[in-house]
Amino acid sequence: MSTLKPKDKLQLKNKYEIIEVIGDGGFGTVFSAKNTKNGELVAVKQFKREAFSSTAECRMYWEREVKLTEAVTGYPGKHMGLIDSKEDKSDRSNPKFYIVLNFVKGITLKSWFNDNLRSAKPLGVDEIIKKIFLPLCDYMDFAHRRGGIHRDFTFNNILIVTDQMTQDIYPITIDWGGGRSFDPSTLEKEAPLIDEMEGSGTVIITPGFFAPEIIMQKPPLPQTDIYMYGAVLFYALTNGYTRVKPTISSDYILHPQDYNMNVSDTLNDVVEKCTEYEPKDRFRTFADIKTSLEQHLSGEIGGLDRLPSIETGNSFILRIANNNAIIQLNPLEIALEDGKNLRIGRELMIESAAWKESYKGVFRGITRCKINDEDRPREQFFIGYSKKQNIFYIHEGRNSNPTSLNGERLPPNQWVPLQANAQVSVSSTTVRGSFELISVLDL
Repeated sequence: MSTLKPKDKLQLKNKYEIIEVIGDGGFGTVFSAKNTKNGELVAVKQFKREAFSSTAECRMYWEREVKLTEAVTGYPGKHMGLIDSKEDKSDRSNPKFYIVLNFVKGITLKSWFNDNLRSAKPLGVDEIIKKIFLPLCDYMDFAHRRGGIHRDFTFNNILIVTDQMTQDIYPITIDWGGGRSFDPSTLEKEAPLIDEMEGSGTVIITPGFFAPEIIMQKPPLPQTDIYMYGAVLFYALTNGYTRVKPTISSDYILHPQDYNMNVSDTLNDVVEKCTEYEPKDRFRTFADIKTSLEQHLSGEIGGLDRLPSIETGNSFILRIANNNAIIQLNPLEIALEDGKNLRIGRELMIESAAWKESYKGVFRGITRCKINDEDRPREQFFIGYSKKQNIFYIHEGRNSNPTSLNGERLPPNQWVPLQANAQVSVSSTTVRGSFELISVLDL
């Protein structure tokens, strides 16, 4: 296929003179060019015919990108809009496909973030959210409401542009080539379970960012973009970490507090909800994400941070911030203080002999979920200390995953004594949440 070169003239609706290559991807090469009539600087994308199995497939991707880019061109904020497009049929055996876009001079979010880390005055988390992640929410919400799913929304397809007058920055989302159209009237509807999704989809993945439904060759959903947004936010909050290769469903759920203890609970919850395994458990829209991010910036505690209320006269909460390692509680006496973080793993091991009388009380282990927009416990267990018996007890509570004592599952609705050296295993894919001192048992 004949590739454009500097000084080449390209006649579409307008005539353009090619300047240089500014980007090269799997499906196409992007050039800077100028309109020979008015001098306007533009970006010209030439599709690579050899990247597709047939001319028909190349044409399909070109038509799709034209349609999706045209749909978001009406976005009122800064964006890379469609100017021109053409299928050049002058050589019928080898047609060429072009798209002309607004020229944007920027660097990828990945490159910008690395530069920011090395900067003498790096932007803090809140500024990054204000300047980058809130505008991305606005743009992607607009795109979804116009019927476009990006499907490859990663740090390489987000450009950070610096305003030369103000030195302020703003994000630009690029490359709708892998996108798909959908009916925007379904945006507010609950997404299906992955196993119940009909149809198939092309596997377009960027390691560390792809949603589980994509690797399972399911058609993309708006929540597919939301998953990738969460993965990009995770990258930003953890100073450059990306998800490891997932082996089980819970590996897809990202927890930035595991890598950066300075991440607020609200931000941690936002990332977790964006990256839930099932699309129906993620945020439904980017507008919903923006609301939660603004809540973080305002300092409010609510929404995802609310816990079910419980009567207690002397309570404290310990955030569980790690579900990667198994850490027994017996050496963590000092961690049982207000504001301290308690790390546990997917399988919580408790040796009753390690609990001391200074811990008198009932400790509730709880994770959270939303049911009909109401925060409710999802997995729960209780550990209590009886002054009369001078012994600890455990209660299954409403745990949706098995709690076992010395290898045997606990009976429901019973306080079971924990003898010295007994070992309790609370198995869960997401043993996370809070421990809250409730009261001393009267057993």
